[in-house]
Amino acid sequence: MGKKKIFLKAVLIGDGGVGKTSLLIRHVDKKFSTDYKPTLGFDISLKTITVQENQVELLIWDVAGQSIFKEIRQSYLEGSHCALLVYDITNHETFDNTGLWLKELKKYAGEVPFILVGNKIDLQDKRLISAESGEEKAKELGAVGFFETSAKNGDKVDDAFELLTSKSVQFFQSQT
Repeated sequence: MGKKKIFLKAVLIGDGGVGKTSLLIRHVDKKFSTDYKPTLGFDISLKTITVQENQVELLIWDVAGQSIFKEIRQSYLEGSHCALLVYDITNHETFDNTGLWLKELKKYAGEVPFILVGNKIDLQDKRLISAESGEEKAKELGAVGFFETSAKNGDKVDDAFELLTSKSVQFFQSQT
């Protein structure tokens, strides 16, 4: 069987400041910047990943997390095939809000595969949420995977995107 080209729309969601943009830049461009610039609306990047003999064109939408963008997020979330739901391991509020983000995702995209990501593991001395709590939250929310990542040093960033892509391909192949 030859390789097939698959197009998937992935969204990065979570509170502002959790590192969604940094994760995207680390994954796509292999870079990291310490300058924090809030995403205004959304940014889009394209990454090609080979999964199970298929060439997957992953269109990654980095969606603004600030509450002032809540009204326009609907149009960004609609048509999503999968998501990385991101929180900051040094900030309880971002962890507590993951359920609200998932509710918003399901409202506009339906039941799609998502991975829970605890970002900023390079800040161990400021950690407030344990890996075990993250794993429990992932199970509670119904995530297809859980990773702790560091956009700063690249730990597990590619792994998270690759698993998300693989699970999404499996999910959509099982729907047809």
